[in-house]
Amino acid sequence: MGKARAAPKAPRARSNDSGVFERPIRGNLGSMDDETSGSPRPAGPAEPKDVVSAPGFSLDPQRLLRIAGVTREVLDEARRIRPEPGAVDHLRRVHAQIREVLKDSLPDPLYQELDELTPAVRDGSLEELSLAHAEILGWLEGLFQGTQLALQMQAAQALDRVRGPLPARREPSERDEPDSRYL
Repeated sequence: MGKARAAPKAPRARSNDSGVFERPIRGNLGSMDDETSGSPRPAGPAEPKDVVSAPGFSLDPQRLLRIAGVTREVLDEARRIRPEPGAVDHLRRVHAQIREVLKDSLPDPLYQELDELTPAVRDGSLEELSLAHAEILGWLEGLFQGTQLALQMQAAQALDRVRGPLPARREPSERDEPDSRYL
């Protein structure tokens, strides 16, 4: 019998301060659902996609986390580079691509909110692009926190329904009063 061949090793993931595992960015933003995109992935076995639904729209948190990871990496890279015209043009294209992917990923009311808070940057300096990326990242993190809060509230309500109402408080009667003959 021959020896079993070892599987090729994947690039090592690193953990950032928030506990999200990130891999180096590869590929383009148009393929965010693609396994080779190199965007943040949780460690462990693959899980089915979780989609958060509410009346009128649904969200794919995993996709939004990947977009946020790419946005964070771009923002970090924008802080490290020198403001060369080619680099600034590339960041401008990446920023436009991130906005397009978000437009496809978010329901219309949420994208309109994002669009109002973070206007598109057509011509801008490196600092303006960095600020625009930080605005998108902050908005996405706020969206995640709001989604987590809504899910926790739904879980608490479901738990209350399972437990049922607490027994009604009864008024003490004369029989419940302690007898004065005892200490």
